[in-house]
Amino acid sequence: MDLSVVSPVYHGEKMLEELVARIHAAICPLTQDYEIVLVNDCSPDNSWEKIREICAKDKLVKGINLSRNFGQPYAITAGLTYAKGDYVAVIDCDLQNKPEDLPAMYKKALEGYDVVSARRVVREDTFLKRLSSAVFHKAYDFLSGFETDKAVAEFGIYSQKIVKVYCNIPEYSRSFVELIHTLGFRKSTVDVLHDHRAEGKSSYNLRRLLRLSYNSIISNSNRPLHLAVTLGFIMSAVSFLMAIYNIFAKFLGLNEVEGYTSTIFSIWFVGGLLLLMMGIMGLYIGKIFDQVKGRPVFIVQETINEDDTV
Repeated sequence: MDLSVVSPVYHGEKMLEELVARIHAAICPLTQDYEIVLVNDCSPDNSWEKIREICAKDKLVKGINLSRNFGQPYAITAGLTYAKGDYVAVIDCDLQNKPEDLPAMYKKALEGYDVVSARRVVREDTFLKRLSSAVFHKAYDFLSGFETDKAVAEFGIYSQKIVKVYCNIPEYSRSFVELIHTLGFRKSTVDVLHDHRAEGKSSYNLRRLLRLSYNSIISNSNRPLHLAVTLGFIMSAVSFLMAIYNIFAKFLGLNEVEGYTSTIFSIWFVGGLLLLMMGIMGLYIGKIFDQVKGRPVFIVQETINEDDTV
């Protein structure tokens, strides 16, 4: 098969028919040997019923229903696992990414690139989402040592070679874009226009964005631990210097009566830093705990138009 198009579905009931129709219109001139894989991430609306309806009429569309809500990276992983194309495109179901951009990316991939990412020239997102994205990428670049592009997200085309490598990585905690970035291979980008969301609002609220951010950073970098050690060393050095000063001040008669405010401030400041460092260590230990349990990254409850051979 030449091409598979994978789309994770969440709150996508009203957009799926248009999504499938536009993918067909974009891909048909390129090849007749392709498939569309819709992965329902336990969407609370009637997305799975809509997928059933589409699959009954169109055998090129395959449906995968996950047993519960695992999250976007895991739904993408499920779709990639079932995809059979030599190249696999990943596109969100909200139509902010335009299926009409797939031909340009596919032609670029045929030049020999394993990763062709869509680079959003102008983002049609809310101010909060654009701001959180900018802050996340700055923090991630600083803490991971990588240089990422905030205009690049999941939308792209990937060779079956890199798809197999990605799917065989046994990491339980995963972020699709950042993990793909660490794999290497030949990469390129295609500039695209970002569209408004066709229906409803994004499911990524502030809480989810924060959780996604620290999951991505902790899963791909141990630099926060190094920063915690550095901060602890600096505080120890400052405390030692203060102790030396107090010894000399004692003999020189420079000691003043210690104030209540400075004492309480010091206790709360040091206590807060200790809790912060313990929290960072706890997050890493939690990731280790999740990993050693060996639970599957996704569980498929039902498939349609799929032979279940993965």
